[in-house]
Amino acid sequence: MIETGLGGRLDATNVLQPILTVTTDISRDHVEILGSSIRKIAWEKAGIIKPDVPHLIGTLPPEAERVIRDVCKKQHAPLFRVRKSRMQIDGKRLQLSYHTDRFRVERLAPSLPGSHQLRNLALVLEACTIVRDRGFGRVSKKAIVSGVRQIDWPGRFQVIRNNGSPTLVLDVAHNARGMEAFVDSFERVFPGRRATVIVGFVKRKPHQAMFDSLSRIAHSYALVPLSNKRTIDMAEMMASLKWRGIDRQRFGSVRTAYNRVLKNAEPDDIIIVVGSHYLVGEFLTLIGWT
Repeated sequence: MIETGLGGRLDATNVLQPILTVTTDISRDHVEILGSSIRKIAWEKAGIIKPDVPHLIGTLPPEAERVIRDVCKKQHAPLFRVRKSRMQIDGKRLQLSYHTDRFRVERLAPSLPGSHQLRNLALVLEACTIVRDRGFGRVSKKAIVSGVRQIDWPGRFQVIRNNGSPTLVLDVAHNARGMEAFVDSFERVFPGRRATVIVGFVKRKPHQAMFDSLSRIAHSYALVPLSNKRTIDMAEMMASLKWRGIDRQRFGSVRTAYNRVLKNAEPDDIIIVVGSHYLVGEFLTLIGWT
């Protein structure tokens, strides 16, 4: 499996000739490159669709699905979608049951928590079905179950527990949809809990929407710059956003913020690090995880 970059139409992965292409989700992100509307972004994403190659979609906004359907029609690409009738999601236990005429899994829980990961898993299972039915090989149920249970993806709702120290939760969510999914996952895994949130963002993101989501689980913010020229101006962010009464403090680096937060934390507290691949990567290096 090969993942595209920002879009699809001008992506380097277009040199490949796939047996299946997949659109998982479409939301407003990278608007300075892909366009300011869902329709424009969908058109860029649809650039991965190839003539006569099947295309699979998840649950998309209606205007995005119309674009995908139009491109598939022009490219004579068979269009498939995850069928709700084939799956049952247990949002409380974070498990997925999925069946086709020749394939069935019951109460499968991926190692990456989150209801959005269950939707992603449904896409994977549907993709395996399409590939098999079109004669490109068969992935066994045993291999699928084993793979799903052993996924290890640092920075994707990564929970680090150490006896006598606060629990760490790291996530690279960096847009409104991703932050909403992260917060939803946190509320399911840690019901009723709030956390100190160490957060840093790049420029040109929907920062207010992301903090609106985080306000459901944050009792305080430690705001940090990224060690990257794309970092948002901290003073501008602190002055322009609505903080919903949540305490916030600005620090010069993620190292300084973490040391201060850790010094004041109790062993049963939770510390979240979220907002950017850059931030989580820097933090993992800081604690010696990489």
